[in-house]
Amino acid sequence: MSSTRPLIRRTLGAFALVTATTLTACSGGSAGGTEADAAAFPEAGSTLEWVVPSAAGGGNDILARIVAPALAEELGVTVQVVNREGGNQVIGLTELANADPDGTTFGYTNLPSILGRYLDPSQQASFDRESFTPFGSFASNDIVIAVPADSPVQTMEDFVEAAQDDPGAITAGTDSRAGDDHVNLSVLEQELDMDLNVVHYDSGSDKVAALVSGEVDMALGGVSSFFGPYQSGDIRLLAVVADEPNPFVEDVPTLTDAGFPGIDQMTSRFTLSVPAGTPEGIVTTLEAALEVATTDPEVMSALEDAATRPDFLDAQEAADLWAERETAVEPIIADLLVGQ
Repeated sequence: MSSTRPLIRRTLGAFALVTATTLTACSGGSAGGTEADAAAFPEAGSTLEWVVPSAAGGGNDILARIVAPALAEELGVTVQVVNREGGNQVIGLTELANADPDGTTFGYTNLPSILGRYLDPSQQASFDRESFTPFGSFASNDIVIAVPADSPVQTMEDFVEAAQDDPGAITAGTDSRAGDDHVNLSVLEQELDMDLNVVHYDSGSDKVAALVSGEVDMALGGVSSFFGPYQSGDIRLLAVVADEPNPFVEDVPTLTDAGFPGIDQMTSRFTLSVPAGTPEGIVTTLEAALEVATTDPEVMSALEDAATRPDFLDAQEAADLWAERETAVEPIIADLLVGQ
């Protein structure tokens, strides 16, 4: 790792102290803790918990274990990845929202997947966007549209034509009801005048397995989820829902290049948050450490090996994106849940 890290850690600590002093003078501190706490963060020898609201070995878990060691080195503490699976991620997200707002617990609040966890009333979530404070996003994952390898559908044009010719005949897999897959499929249906037969699975891995086996006719999701089956020839990728070709599947056309321009990007972002009320100085310290960890050459290489693009957003950018995505997705989810 870089020999500059001890200097970076000292700089982060000094910056947090200056930020904390300034904020205290201006506003008297934050509701969830004192800025004196922020100045002392992180305490030497302490352990921070990174809550992953899904099972060990999944995509979120793999990326957390790539980034956590570099983040720990920048902060000079231990960062422990803790899996809290269950309830369609609601269990882990609830634990994160209810944790002490002292910076010692943070976790995934990935966009846009978290939106379906609290905008769907059936999930009975006790949290919403205001329950968290994001401190950054370290990677992004473009969405791809896929079919089984033996599908007669060879191109995006073939797929759209088949779906329009026989409404409801094509089965489409998602990783959950009202989740990001479901929302993205709904957008495609509306924009491309299609009617798909949507089948919900319990997880992304179940969805991919159903696609590989031919149990469903198509599915969409992050490049990283489909990369292995794509490399092995078990599935065919029809298009990337992005403005530019994806570097991990450069031979796959964008939707625009495939002849279907004007559809909003669906890129997913691996976003980290602390509980609401965490002092701003702590948020700033975590944000700065995450940026340095994200740009570490070893971390970048490992993320790319997992077919995930290193792509840092700061705390404000992540918060703005969250609000923007929520505004766009909320009415779509409401429509999806009508009559269900």
